[in-house]
Amino acid sequence: MKKAMRSEMALVAGAGFDAEANSGRVCDASAVGEAEPRHIPDRLSGTRLSYTSKEQDDARVAGLLRAHFRDVWRIVRRFGVPENCADDATQEVFIIASRRLADIVPGSERPFLLASAVRVAANLRRSLGARRECPEDDSQPEGIDPRPNAEALLDQKRLRQMLDGVLDELSDDLRVAFVLYELEGMSSPEIGELLGIPVGTVASRLRRAREAFELGVTKLKARARTRTRTRTREGV
Repeated sequence: MKKAMRSEMALVAGAGFDAEANSGRVCDASAVGEAEPRHIPDRLSGTRLSYTSKEQDDARVAGLLRAHFRDVWRIVRRFGVPENCADDATQEVFIIASRRLADIVPGSERPFLLASAVRVAANLRRSLGARRECPEDDSQPEGIDPRPNAEALLDQKRLRQMLDGVLDELSDDLRVAFVLYELEGMSSPEIGELLGIPVGTVASRLRRAREAFELGVTKLKARARTRTRTRTREGV
């Protein structure tokens, strides 16, 4: 990737998505319901049902929420979920996890949550019929410290909007590969395993995504220069 593109990416990648995760609205772990029955082998009588204690499952879900809620929130935003829908999408990811605890091998929680986030974000965007149909507002999200400099917060918001705009130009497949590799720091083999695709396909998607991203940034800069010249001529 070109050096200029890496500079742009480094700027927008740190735009503060994780700062807006609304931890105050996290669903209570006990609200996710009873654990599902698990089938485990029995050496003497074959398959039998085993129920883990609800307290153990609740504790595990609570641990997942504490450890991964902010990351999942940020990721569904980067996958194209509008800000005002991000809480619901994130909670849906953890509801899925709570229902499939038996399938999540200890130590593999993050890959499972990322894979679920990919599907939840894609489904939500399809159900909306457009990428910006959740009502957006300019109010400050709950959980954000109002003390930072107002200008710095405005700059962060502009950077997030820039990233949203450029990523919205990518197809879902390219966007997911780009976000996971360039913004989440996953390797190509990890992405291939997560998405169930060959590493060569990951490399192809990344190449096309980078080209599209660079083109999007170029267009964005051109529009910004045009607006600046217009305002200068008008004396704004």
